[in-house]
Amino acid sequence: MKAGLLAALLAWPLAAFATTAWHAGAVEPTSTRAAAFDATLQKVVGPESLETSTAAYDADLERLRALLPAGDIAREVRFRSVYCGSTKWKDPKQGLAYSDEALKRARDARDAVSEARSMLCRATYIMLISGSQRGLPEVEKVIALLGDGQDQQLLAEALELRGDILSLLGEQAKAMLDFQRARAAYRGAGIDKEVEPLMLSIAVAYRRMGDWPQAQRHFTAAAKRMQDKGDWESVATNLIQLGFLHGESGAPDKALAVFREAERVAIDHDDAFSVNAARLGIAESQVALGQPDTAMATLQMARSGFAAAHDNASEDMLLMLTGQALARQGRHQEALLRYREALPLVQQDGNERYLAMLFKAQAASKEALGQAQAALADYKSYNDLQMKLQGKMRLEQSRMLEYEYEIRRRDFENRQLRAEAEVKQQEVAALEAVRRWQWLAIALGLLLVALLASMAWRQWRRSRRLRDLTLLDPLTGAANRPGIEREASRALNAAQQSGTPLSLLMLDLDHFKAINDRYGHAAGDKVLRATTAAWQAQLRGRDPLGRVGGEEFVVVCPDTSLEQALVVANRLREAANLLRFDDIDPALRVSVSIGAAQSRKAEESCDALLDRADAALYRAKQQGRDRVES
Repeated sequence: MKAGLLAALLAWPLAAFATTAWHAGAVEPTSTRAAAFDATLQKVVGPESLETSTAAYDADLERLRALLPAGDIAREVRFRSVYCGSTKWKDPKQGLAYSDEALKRARDARDAVSEARSMLCRATYIMLISGSQRGLPEVEKVIALLGDGQDQQLLAEALELRGDILSLLGEQAKAMLDFQRARAAYRGAGIDKEVEPLMLSIAVAYRRMGDWPQAQRHFTAAAKRMQDKGDWESVATNLIQLGFLHGESGAPDKALAVFREAERVAIDHDDAFSVNAARLGIAESQVALGQPDTAMATLQMARSGFAAAHDNASEDMLLMLTGQALARQGRHQEALLRYREALPLVQQDGNERYLAMLFKAQAASKEALGQAQAALADYKSYNDLQMKLQGKMRLEQSRMLEYEYEIRRRDFENRQLRAEAEVKQQEVAALEAVRRWQWLAIALGLLLVALLASMAWRQWRRSRRLRDLTLLDPLTGAANRPGIEREASRALNAAQQSGTPLSLLMLDLDHFKAINDRYGHAAGDKVLRATTAAWQAQLRGRDPLGRVGGEEFVVVCPDTSLEQALVVANRLREAANLLRFDDIDPALRVSVSIGAAQSRKAEESCDALLDRADAALYRAKQQGRDRVES
């Protein structure tokens, strides 16, 4: 199976090839050698290559080189355009030089397909040398070059690659559009079944978007499917992605077990790249579980493995994880040295999630060393990035809903047009015989019933979505009063049935009227939005936040005792204190008073619980503000 973006760029088979797309000067093969070359080339670039392992793909490339007819310029151009994707290029700069030469020869021969394939090669080496963002313009040139549809499979792979880059950079909605276009292009190339690398890319995008259940279903099913087919390289790849998912969702113990399984599969089947990638995940899980010594040993094995493969694409993660392990050992000065080395590599690649992780780790080590001012600056950078990432994730999820609705709407319209065309054909056929017309009328009736049922169901779904939108506060994006009251009632009922604790927090921004009076309502709105975003970044995804008044908010904390809720409340208070509004007034600071209450008995109503939290808030105000009372 073809490797994914930056997971095995040197092993990426970089395109499809259609014999009808060869330039006008191509000569039909007249020798056995030329015919064998053409057959092997079709295997290398055709649909079969989509499920070929890296080792098998490289073996086919070497077979293709041995079959190249001497002095055949046209076939040499095609050969170079695929051979640039061989893993023999251990040094990316050598691979880039070879790709540039292949591109020049393809342009001289006016072979557009070979030109596009060489450009894809060039893009992968640019990404290895200079980071993912630098390769994006090259891939976009390939998509523009293939816009006339002369090679649909090659276009599909270029769209898939661009989607992978966009997904890595956090643009999940745009990535999903590229993946859908790639799927359509594969269909246009006659590939009717789902392409496994494309399905993996879609699942990774769901993982990065925070839709973990959807991604987990794919990774688990794909690993089983690939195991049944004996594609162990793909099994390891899906297990590694499943491990990352568990780590990101806060289950490092599950992640460690899955990464161990991926390592075992990769070792058993001599998949060196997956072994090294799995060990990176193992080390990350060990750090999260407080096992720095074993993490250091695992990182050393991973570093040796990557060095043996001449692969430095993961150097940023090796440095960052080594720093985190050192910090866990209390060696913060050494940890900071690793973070400084990792910083330019992470910035070059443009992955803001890794950059946020790095700033957070740096802040912790600097704080441990007593460098309070520097630690605060790093923590502020982390907080800003985290808020940006949270906002981007919510935006991408919203865009995904819009895009999915548009795709479904178009699909429905297409089905409707096809149904109308079918009805007309049936009506024409019905004129030939009354009996056939009667059967057609019955079939048409059933079809109309199905269409009406489908329309009614979609209208119901749309009504539900619009109803949910009415429960959101338009200024902050948090739930409004009816919305948070509904969430609180649901949580209270669930807590009373299961016997688990439930706590509520009532928050009120201190002296907010003074902010509006002094700086104007536009500035006040900005403060509200920023404070809400800061709080949402601190809360669990299952802790709803709602705005119940001008500057009053409520947080519902399921499965949370009063003591735990006080910890959450202080974290929210500190997050508000850390906010800065230099564009409004560098001296402007925000504080919040918070009242906390825990449900006491099974028959207590939601209103009574809210009243107790409100009473605690009143005490916090009376006690001098900027504090938490219960």
